This record gives sequence, structure tokens and C-alpha cells, in this order.
Amino acid sequence: MIEGRVHGAPDKAPLTRATRTLWAATLAAGLLATPGFLGAASASEDATWYERIDFSGDFRGRDEVFIRKDEKDRHRLRYRIRLGAETAINDHIDLGFRIATGPGARSTNQTLGSGIDFDPDHIFVDRAFMTIKPSGSEKPLFGDSLSASFGKMANPFYTKKIGPSPIMWDSDINPEGVAFQWGWSPCECWDANLDVAYFVIEENNHDPYRDPGMFGVQIDNTVAVTDGVTGRFQASYYALRKLDDDFFERNTDDGNIALTDDNHIDIVDVKAAVSFTPFEDWPVSVWGNFVINTSAEGTGEGKQDTGFGVGVTLGSKQALAEVGVGYFQIEADAVPAVLTDSNIFDSRTNGKGWKLYLTKSIFANTDFKLTAFIGDELDDDVSALQTSTPEDRVRIQTDVQVKF
Repeated sequence: MIEGRVHGAPDKAPLTRATRTLWAATLAAGLLATPGFLGAASASEDATWYERIDFSGDFRGRDEVFIRKDEKDRHRLRYRIRLGAETAINDHIDLGFRIATGPGARSTNQTLGSGIDFDPDHIFVDRAFMTIKPSGSEKPLFGDSLSASFGKMANPFYTKKIGPSPIMWDSDINPEGVAFQWGWSPCECWDANLDVAYFVIEENNHDPYRDPGMFGVQIDNTVAVTDGVTGRFQASYYALRKLDDDFFERNTDDGNIALTDDNHIDIVDVKAAVSFTPFEDWPVSVWGNFVINTSAEGTGEGKQDTGFGVGVTLGSKQALAEVGVGYFQIEADAVPAVLTDSNIFDSRTNGKGWKLYLTKSIFANTDFKLTAFIGDELDDDVSALQTSTPEDRVRIQTDVQVKF
């Protein structure tokens, strides 16, 4: 177990007042240096306010079954509804928000009967953000696109384009902070993107310059190798800084043992995929994911610092069906347990197992999806130190999702 952390202890991290000032100055300089930013008018400004708003949302009904070793099976019914809107204030500023059901950051599901005598269910602010595009409808001085977002936003580091990505991030997490996104297409066969962000994990009201936070940078490249073969590579680095005892206690409750010997964590996350279409309506994607926590501390059994996933997805939900299979292992301290996927190992680390999934479009904007998670604890010695992933657990989800 990790002991001796003092709230506000010295930190090796560079996320200081000077760093934050640099972020703000960089954004301001970029805006002012962009041709046409000041005094520019948007064509959309001529439209009435309601014509500039784009609404979207989805509803999902779920039947979920748990089959666990030496325990009674569990069955529950759940639903999720999300409603969002985005509007272009002008060529340079977009605003957006989304509200959703759900009890927390890693789940927007509402379980039927979770209240008493049909109590009303809760709705939360899932996203609320502003996006600044310095170049407006024009290209920036360098590259093809440039934007900065502020608020509670869609995770710029999460991707669905390289198989399932459950190790570092749960797909429902919408982080809070500031993010910069830059895109460049040097040729028709190559798209490159750079994402840089700083997220506030928790406000420290005793010392505003010691907020636990995360700095992240991600490089994403997509290359058309031939007319029928596409490769994608993504590398991410995360620096979690100024972490306090509350953060470590929350993660210990979900499976971590010795994330670090200090109040900072450094994680490298690499993903890659190759996609091709050997037969009509049967595209194939082979993918892999590797994560390492370079700050993990040994626990007597060795460092529990890595996680990986490999798998294949084939078919199309618009044709016969899209099906896939993936195998995952997540050591106890590979990633902060509060960030990893809430489905694959019941929100925990120290797990190994399979994900099997099938998706079929049954009507316009309506999908049927069947997913099975077959998991087990990874290391018995580690699990003896603290509660762990349930043994021999099967989780089956049957979904119908409607988008509008």
C-alpha cells in the first residue's frame, strides 16, 4: 500500500502557475496572429438563433446479466438517454452542451427500479464547452485545422477507430479542462492530428495552484497504404501531477496497489490498426493496444505496470452484421483504476479476459448490439493484497440503441 503522501507535498511536475500562464498566452497569441480573426463576421450570423442550433441525441435500452463464480446470477434492466446541442456563434466560436442520465463519470446508465416507488431519475450535465477556431472557415497558417476547446468536453484522446479502447479510458468519461487540436493532411493518403490538453481532476480549494491534474499529448496518423489497405497509429503520453491522498484512495478502492512512489504518474499508451476489405461488405480491422505506467512502484511481486489488448473486427452493421473479438490484460497498476472501462472488468484493474460483440442496424438510425465480457482476475498474489476483479465473471449486454 502507498503511505506517507501529504496534501500539498513538493511535486516534480512542471504544471505550475508559469505553465498555465504559458498555455493562456499561447492561445491568445495564436488567435491574434491568425489572419481575419479580429473583426471577422460569420455567414451564419445572418441566420436566426434557432437555425444555427444542431440538436442530437440517443436512447439505449439494455438487458444485462451477470454470471459469477460462487454467487447468484444477477439480472437488471437499464436505459440511457442523452440530448445535446451545438451552435455556431460565428465563424470562430462554437458552443455545445449535452445532458444525460447516469450516476457517475463512467456510466450514463440508469437502472430500472434503482429508486423507491418509482422515484424520478436524475439528469446531469454531461458536456458543456466552448470551441474556438482561430482561422474560422479558412485554413490556419500551418496545417489544415486548428481549434481550442474549454469546459467539460468529449475526450480528445479516446478513439473508436482502433478497435475497442477500454484500457486507459472509459468511453463515457468527458474530461474537464482545455484542449488544443491541430490537423494536417500533407497528401490524399495521409492524415495527421495532434491533440494537447490539460484536465483538472479535482479542485484543491486550499491551494488553487495544486489542483490534481493531467497533461496529455497524442499523435494520430492515418495512412492509406494502398487503395484497399489503411493503417492507423496513435501514441499518447499522460502526465498526472499534484495527486493527493484522496485520488490514491479512490483508485485503491478499484484495484490499484502501488500506482507510483510519488505524487505523479506517467503513462504511455500506444494503439495501432490495419484495415482492409478482402470481400465486399466484409471490411476487416486487426488492432492492438499497449499501455505502460512508467511510475509504478514494486509491491513484492514485481511492478504491475502494463496492460494490452489485441483483436479483430469484421463486417458491417449496415450489411449482414459487424462482429468482433478482443482479448485484454490489465495489471493492477497499469492505469488509474477510476479511468479504465467500467464494463470489461467491473470497473477494476488486475483482470484478464475476452470481449465478444455483434452489431446490426435493424432500422434507420436503430442498432441492435450484443456484447459479452468474459473476465477473471489476472494475478492471485496481487489480489491477496486487496480486493480484485471478480473471478470467472461473465457479463452479457443486449442493447437496442436509437439515434436522432
